[in-house]
Amino acid sequence: MNVVSLRPLQNTAWRPAALALVEALKRRGLDAQVYGHGAVRASNPAGEPDPDDPRGALMHPGMRQEVLCRRHKGVLWWLWVWAGPTRQSPPELEPLCPLLETHTAADRIAHVLAVPFTSSPDGGGS
Repeated sequence: MNVVSLRPLQNTAWRPAALALVEALKRRGLDAQVYGHGAVRASNPAGEPDPDDPRGALMHPGMRQEVLCRRHKGVLWWLWVWAGPTRQSPPELEPLCPLLETHTAADRIAHVLAVPFTSSPDGGGS
C-alpha cells in the first residue's frame, strides 16, 4: 500500500538532509528555511510583490512552497505540501522524492517556483 505517515518524526535524522536541501535551493537563487517539524519552506524572491506596493503585498502572497519529511514506503521521503480543497481541509501530501535525493528535490522545487520572463522560451515573448 502506498501510504504516507502523517505523524511528525520522532527524531532528527532528517535534519542534515534538510540543511543540504536549503543550501541546494539557495544555490538556485531561492530563499529557504528549515522548520522543526520536518519541513523546508522555500520562496522565490523574484516572485515577491514590490515592497512599496501595499496593494500588491495584500493581494499577492508571493511564491512559496513547503516540503515535508515523512515516512513513505518505509523510508524517509520529501513530500510536497499542497493546500487542501477548502480552508478547513488539512494539507494534501504528495511524494516528491526520497530524502537523500537532494538535487532532485531542489530541481523540482525550483521548477515549481520559477518565474517565467517574457524573454524566455517558456514566457511567450519574442
